[in-house]
Amino acid sequence: MRQMFLSLLTLLLFLSFSMSALAQDAGGQLGGADTGGRTGNAESGGRLPEVSGSVTLQNPLDGSISSIPDFFKAIIDILLVFAIPFVVFFIIWAGFLYVTARGNPTKIQQAHSALLYALVGGLLILGANLLLDIITNTVTQVTQ
Repeated sequence: MRQMFLSLLTLLLFLSFSMSALAQDAGGQLGGADTGGRTGNAESGGRLPEVSGSVTLQNPLDGSISSIPDFFKAIIDILLVFAIPFVVFFIIWAGFLYVTARGNPTKIQQAHSALLYALVGGLLILGANLLLDIITNTVTQVTQ
């Protein structure tokens, strides 16, 4: 049973991390270690362009993220995408434990604990948005 759980967890992790893509620069060339140790692009002869004057740093975040609460909201929204499938998986796992308990009180207690932990974890994950909104509203009321 433990091997089946580990193999399902490995499969779930593999599927969640296999959806990545390679990034490309504006020239359409792949970045990374396959550049042969060169820097710059083909037009500059492999040299970095010279910079004179001032340099401005651009915000790497989306234009809609302009404050710390917006940043935390974006992080929580991303975490929800990954956390909800885990909660659903552990609820299904607790149901599987109930089915395989066959009346054994120890295994029924283990299944009950697994279901309780999955539901509490799900409520905490879903409550993170609400908690962030409460803290943000409280801070804005205090600062006004």
